Amino acid sequence: MPKSDPNLILKEIPEDAIFIIGAGHFGNRAARILSQESDAPLFVVDVDTNTLSQMKGLPAKTIVYDGILFLVENYPALNPLNTIVPAVPLHLAFEWLRCHLGMKFVIKKISVPEEIKHLLPYTWLGSEESLLVSYADFVCPDDCPEPEFCTVTGERRELPLHDLLSHLDLLDFRVHVIRSHQLAPGLGGYKVGDLKTAAEKLIRDEAGKWLLGTACKCHGILTALEIRSVLEHDNT
Repeated sequence: MPKSDPNLILKEIPEDAIFIIGAGHFGNRAARILSQESDAPLFVVDVDTNTLSQMKGLPAKTIVYDGILFLVENYPALNPLNTIVPAVPLHLAFEWLRCHLGMKFVIKKISVPEEIKHLLPYTWLGSEESLLVSYADFVCPDDCPEPEFCTVTGERRELPLHDLLSHLDLLDFRVHVIRSHQLAPGLGGYKVGDLKTAAEKLIRDEAGKWLLGTACKCHGILTALEIRSVLEHDNT
């Protein structure tokens, strides 16, 4: 992760601002859709200048910086209503949480328990041992509007995936899921306030094991973690 740059600390951020973290295929698509669908101030953050150069011509401010570090350092200035669009190949909420709480807590990623898989529809391992979860075993259309009935199979989604994950009941694990809301067909995001709520919940409850998830109605990601205070860790 790069060193801090005080010049990249934002000030007076409008409450409707949208931050796309990652400028690859999905980030580029998100920027193009949102620049047409919304008048909100749009920021795209990525460490790759070549990737960011593809945003040329769009009404978006590009920022050359690590996306996680950018969110951590600018968190005090961000408005709870600001929207974050994750467009990086990792669990952004978990990585932000680990960095944000890193001074006072030791957060260790652990393996997602195997027994969870039979409680979920389709699962496969994502990056760094996170578990990807979906109602679909196929590639969904880019412009899926998250209807009640799947546009491919015609099947009804009885329970939104974010609800299914939130109600997981596992011995020794607490669960917290951040819901991703659809901003446009095939495009979702969550609020800065959702990250704040997740952080407050983890540090308010007793230290222990958690499943942290981010999910929309049909797709999601779960990361298992163990959290302990730095003081407790130092005394062991």
